[in-house]
Amino acid sequence: MKVLIVNQNERLSGELTSALVGEESVELLEVRTPQLALRLLDRGDRYDLVLADADTAPTGGFALSREVKARARMGAEVPPVILLLAREQDKFLAKWAEANAFIIKPPDPFDLHGVIAAVVAGEDVPALPGVGSTRQMPEVLTAPDGAEPSSIAAAGY
Repeated sequence: MKVLIVNQNERLSGELTSALVGEESVELLEVRTPQLALRLLDRGDRYDLVLADADTAPTGGFALSREVKARARMGAEVPPVILLLAREQDKFLAKWAEANAFIIKPPDPFDLHGVIAAVVAGEDVPALPGVGSTRQMPEVLTAPDGAEPSSIAAAGY
């Protein structure tokens, strides 16, 4: 399995690498920016999963996930996305970003393996603390005119 990790935090990088590197069938590539991840996907590099920290600069994992899913709607073959979140409250942003699943940081290595295996296999994400599937969440609130959530406040909704 090939996993594209998008992360700028060295401590988190160590946690993810040590949790995943022991698996014989896992190949990891880590990049520091969402833009580089998108360039790799756009040039045709194939990955089974994108594991992205929501707190990466300059645009973050939420925007990355949204872009990956936009490419899928345009017919591109893209991998599923798991977002690493700083706060439980961010799970609704993960839903807006169309991520397949989310994990609250720091990830438990055993939970990380279970979530990755489920998402890559297209199965339901296991019910674990700090872990969730965006498929099982209510729809994100949008404005009556279909405006994006970021523009709702500006439009006065």
